[in-house]
Amino acid sequence: MRIPLPQRSRRQGQSRTAPPFANPRCACRPRPIPALPHRPRKFAIGLPVPLRNPMRNCESLPIAISRGISVMNERSPGGTPSLFVKLVASAAMAGLIPGVAQAADGADAYDAGDRDTIIVTGLKDEQQASTGTKTDTPLLETPQTITVIDGEELTRRNVLSVNEAVGYVAGVAANQRGGTVTRYDQLVLRGYAPGIFLDGMQLIAGPYSRPQVDFNRIDHIDVVKGPASVLYGSSTPGGLVNLASKLPEAEAFGRIEGQLGTYDFRRGAIDVNQPLTGDGKLLGRIVGGWQKGDGFTDGTFSERYHVSPMLRFVPDDATSLTLVAAYQRSPSGGGYSGVPAHGSVLPNPFGELPRDINTGDPGYERYDHKAKSIAAFFRRDLSDALTFRSSVRFQNNTLSYRQLYVAGFATTGTGADRNTDYSTIIRGGGGADEDFDTLTLDNNLNAQFKTGGLGHNVLVGIDYSRITGEDFRQFNTGVTDNPLTSVPNLDLFAPVYGTALPSMDLTVLSPNYMNTSSSRDQVGIYVQDQMSIGQLRLIASGRKDWYQQRTLHKKNGTFTPLDQSAFTMRLGALYEFEFGLSPFFSYSESFEPQSGSTYLGEPFLPTTGRQYEGGLKFQPRGTNALFTLSAYDLRRQKVPVGDPAAGTGDIPSNAQIQIGEVRVRGAELEARGELTPGFDIVAAASYTDAIITQGTPAIPPSDTNSGTPTTTGTRQLGVPEWAASTFLSYDFGDAETVGGPLAGLTLGGGLRYVGGSDGTTNRAVIDGVTTFQRFRTDDFLLVDALIGYDLGHAAGSLAGWSLALNAANLFDKRHVSACPFNNSCYFGASRTVIGSLRYNW
Repeated sequence: MRIPLPQRSRRQGQSRTAPPFANPRCACRPRPIPALPHRPRKFAIGLPVPLRNPMRNCESLPIAISRGISVMNERSPGGTPSLFVKLVASAAMAGLIPGVAQAADGADAYDAGDRDTIIVTGLKDEQQASTGTKTDTPLLETPQTITVIDGEELTRRNVLSVNEAVGYVAGVAANQRGGTVTRYDQLVLRGYAPGIFLDGMQLIAGPYSRPQVDFNRIDHIDVVKGPASVLYGSSTPGGLVNLASKLPEAEAFGRIEGQLGTYDFRRGAIDVNQPLTGDGKLLGRIVGGWQKGDGFTDGTFSERYHVSPMLRFVPDDATSLTLVAAYQRSPSGGGYSGVPAHGSVLPNPFGELPRDINTGDPGYERYDHKAKSIAAFFRRDLSDALTFRSSVRFQNNTLSYRQLYVAGFATTGTGADRNTDYSTIIRGGGGADEDFDTLTLDNNLNAQFKTGGLGHNVLVGIDYSRITGEDFRQFNTGVTDNPLTSVPNLDLFAPVYGTALPSMDLTVLSPNYMNTSSSRDQVGIYVQDQMSIGQLRLIASGRKDWYQQRTLHKKNGTFTPLDQSAFTMRLGALYEFEFGLSPFFSYSESFEPQSGSTYLGEPFLPTTGRQYEGGLKFQPRGTNALFTLSAYDLRRQKVPVGDPAAGTGDIPSNAQIQIGEVRVRGAELEARGELTPGFDIVAAASYTDAIITQGTPAIPPSDTNSGTPTTTGTRQLGVPEWAASTFLSYDFGDAETVGGPLAGLTLGGGLRYVGGSDGTTNRAVIDGVTTFQRFRTDDFLLVDALIGYDLGHAAGSLAGWSLALNAANLFDKRHVSACPFNNSCYFGASRTVIGSLRYNW
């Protein structure tokens, strides 16, 4: 049941952009990101909010870029593309061409890349969750847990990265790399690292070259929890995070923004939207920006600049085509090295480590990343009950990366006289050079009809992804006689940088470098039926995937093929009561391709995941707030683990068998929305019990082997068991409680509590049994704050101008975000304060 929300007044320059997969029949138009203090609230809870402009907001079928396909075929290992690739590319093109030929209707952005979970196309004005199902489905009718972080919240909290965005989402452990995360989005969702998607299509790249999309391009974020393979293909079972781009809109508006902050942070951004023809059939938009600042560790800094021009063609009410180009370069990505557990989490006889210690070397740090892409989103309403959508993106990522890192503590003496020097670390060094092209596309047909009293919303589609390129990697450890390969030790309490550093030429650093040329192809065919009878909602989905990988090891000329396939499914039910309560239950599956084999040569099967989830969704009548309570049992199976017979007889010491299983059980509570006019709340709490139910079997110690401890029964490393957060904000103008200058004021504050997570140090033999020495990081509580002011309330001549001041970790709490291993601990960010000046027109 959909309850129309009361309309709130629209202020100049305030808008929201629907993602490329928005509701196909929404009578609404996205609006630009608003100035900080004042923006009409539109929480994505599945309720339609009609706007003045009847133009649709959905689109999503790109025209396959033939150059992208040909380029990747040229770069396939061995020269010519496989028959598999040719057939898939031909099928994809065949699906795209007819849709372009009959362009005739509407302008909408349907989230075409979604693949298997319910991604929420958040904050769309029509309040639908079309991404998760790839159909027009309100959140209250979706039997799955989804969190939407809208553009208003992103602006209000001054979010500049995925980690900052999801800090107030239940079930997410953000900042797994601590305060050094300025180059990658590293987080854990329900026990696993989620896939990162842009406009419903996964951001795939080389091992180190996946881009961190600049948030000036982002309209809102959707967090889908649980396995997501039925609509998205291969993915981890924890879920996925979808970034929805800003897109061209029907009215002219713009925004200019300047920021200054701690750590010499500077940022400028611009966003301009403009209809290019009088009849509104051609729309344009461009976003761009630059930012630079010191890193949290000594001698590091990060810098990024980007530009993204967009065009949208709307020939009639049933057809739309949107083109999005983007270029982004990060000439520096800040520090990336961790610190040892001793001195950060565990006691160190020499004292606590400084939070800003750089265990690398400013003279050796290099991170130069370039990302270029072009995407297209097309939709065609063939009739009132039949819609065709397609999306495509071609992207190139290049990276040159060098780093020194912690490899352990230095030691003195041997045997019984061996001592650990906890003041000095041994370091490793190395890096990677990568150049990868990726192509992702998705075509689907959506039909709505009835059979008797049963309503059907059927989706049939095919999607395809291909990545091909070359990477060059090598890492070397410790001091050697050759200065070109020697990595100097570092005194943690009196560091000296810039001494004799190893060569940045990876072929010189070590003769054991890796140089591979590879291609990976995945094609999936999916079918989904959303059924309704009365207030009961049912969903049944199935998908078949074929995965192919080809790797050429250029150093020795060997060639490694991999071919796998998998079937995944999803079932769900939800009942929508009249008073706003929706209990639901669902079952979903995922898969991940696995290379490798047993020592007998038996190839591994894909790793699988499955989840049972049940819960309640509640939207109080007459409010714009959504409350969600859920519980789940999630398992990842067929995980390769060490063979207990490894190292005996003719069995290699690194032999593996595929018996591993990790079980994650949890409960989550989340509230988001506007409780009263001007009073916004974000609250989340989660319990995550991540246990390795079948891990590496134990190998007892021997005269020649220290033994291998079992991991069975231990907690998943780096996953907090408990977490809770809340962020409250009050807009005096929207609340209409005061008038005059005070009406321009916005105040806000947040608390983030994160419980301890497990880590492990060295092995120890106790009573003849080898075990890992486990520890747990300390709990921590962080405080955030916000004050904003709309200057137009102080003077009419300042209309459109606004000021904001955001502080994160206000009381400068020393904390460790994660420490899964002895040499891989990461301090959380220190206090940061950023001031913003914005102008909207």
